[in-house]
Amino acid sequence: MSASTGSGKGGFFSKQSIFILLAGTMLGYVVLPVLLVETGSLAGSVQMKMKSGTNGGYTNDDPRHLGGDDIMSRLIENKKLLSTQSLPTDRSPQVMETAILSDHRRKKILVTGGAGFVGSHLVDKLMMEGHEVTVVDNFFTGQKKNVAHWMHHPNFSLVVHDVTEPLMAEVNQIYHLACPASPPHYQFNPVKTIKTSTMGTLNMLGLAKRVKARILLTSTSEIYGDPQVHPQAEGYWGNVNPIGPRSCYDEGKRVAETMMYSYKDQSNVEVRVARIFNTFGPRMHPNDGRVVSNFIIQALQEKPLTVYGEGDQTRSFQYVSDLVDGLHALMNGGYERPINLGNPDEFTIKEFAVFIKKLTKSKSDIRFLAATKDDPSKRKPDISLAKEKLKWEPRVTVEEGLSKTIDYFQGILDEAGEIIPTGPGASKPQN
Repeated sequence: MSASTGSGKGGFFSKQSIFILLAGTMLGYVVLPVLLVETGSLAGSVQMKMKSGTNGGYTNDDPRHLGGDDIMSRLIENKKLLSTQSLPTDRSPQVMETAILSDHRRKKILVTGGAGFVGSHLVDKLMMEGHEVTVVDNFFTGQKKNVAHWMHHPNFSLVVHDVTEPLMAEVNQIYHLACPASPPHYQFNPVKTIKTSTMGTLNMLGLAKRVKARILLTSTSEIYGDPQVHPQAEGYWGNVNPIGPRSCYDEGKRVAETMMYSYKDQSNVEVRVARIFNTFGPRMHPNDGRVVSNFIIQALQEKPLTVYGEGDQTRSFQYVSDLVDGLHALMNGGYERPINLGNPDEFTIKEFAVFIKKLTKSKSDIRFLAATKDDPSKRKPDISLAKEKLKWEPRVTVEEGLSKTIDYFQGILDEAGEIIPTGPGASKPQN
C-alpha cells in the first residue's frame, strides 16, 4: 500500500491527521512550555509584572512575548530552583529548602528503611543540610509517598531493595533503620523479621567495612523486654522471653547490637547504636497497630478506644523530630556505646486513652480487652547518658506533638473515608 498523503481514503495521512499532528506538536513544544513558565513551574518563581505608567501593558517578563531562547532560559531557572527545595505533597505540604554544600563538605549518606515513618523524617533533615541521600527500602512498611517530595531533587536517590540481600554503594555514612517496628507487622513474618535484623545488619556492616563508612543501628527499647529495673538505663541487660511472640524482634535487635560491636572490635568499623523508645508523629502508618495511631484513629472516628489488659502498663512517648535530632547527634558525635533516645514523660495506657479523648474532643468509650502476651508492664527511658554525651533531650511536649499528629491523621481520614485500626495480632501492612 502506498504512503500517499493525498485526500483519498486509501492514504496513510489525511488532511485531518496532518492537522492533528501539527496541533499536537504545537501543544507539546510551544503552548505547554509557555504555560509552565507562566505558572512559575509550581514554585511561583515567574511573576508577571505590570509596566508602570502604561495602559495595562506588560514588561518583557510577559511569557506571551518570550522567544524560544527566553523560554529555555526560564526552564533552566526553574530547574535550578527545584534543585534547592522539596515539592509540596499531601504528606509533606511545606516546602523544605536544601543547603548548597561544597564537595568536600557534602556527604553521601545511605538510609535503609528511609521511606518509613522515622526514616523519611531523617531524610528530610539530611536533605535540608545539603547532603546526597540514597534511600533503600523494600516497601513492606515504608511508603513511596513519604519521600515523594524529594523524588525530583538531584541529591536524592531511591533504591527498591531488600537489605537481606547484599548492596554495593559508595557512601560516607549509613543509617540502618530497616526493620518493621510495630508488633502486628513484625509478627506477620517472624522469620523475615529475624533475617532483616541479622542478615540485613550483616550486609550493612559488610558495606560499612568495605567503604570505611560510619554506621548507625536503630535498636529498640524492646531489648530490655519486660524490665525489672525502672526506668531503664543502658547498663540494664534486660528481661526478654527468647521464644515468645515478640522475640523475633527483641532478640533480632539484641543480636544486631552484638554484630555491631563485633565488627567494631574485630574490623575497626565505626559504629553507633540508638535504643529508641516509643515514637510518634506525622507519616505514622495508620494501620501499624501501635497505641498512638490506634487511639487517634479510633477517637477521630468516634469508635471505642481499645485497651489491652487493665491499662496499668506504662509507656513513654517522644515526638519524631526529637528522635531525628538525637540520631543525627549520635551519628556525628564521638560516643560509641548504646544510648537511649526517648521521652521520660510516662503515661499509663488508660491515662493516655483519656488524654487522646480530650485532645480530639471525642465521645468514644474506652473498651478493655484481653491482655497481649509478653506486653511489657513498664517502659521509661533513663536519658542521663544522652544528655551528657549528646547534649540531647526532647524539646517537643507530648501534647504539642499529639496535636500535630492528630491533624495529620485527620487529613488521612478525610482522604480515606474510613480506617479500620489494626488489632494486636499479626497483620500485614495495608499500603
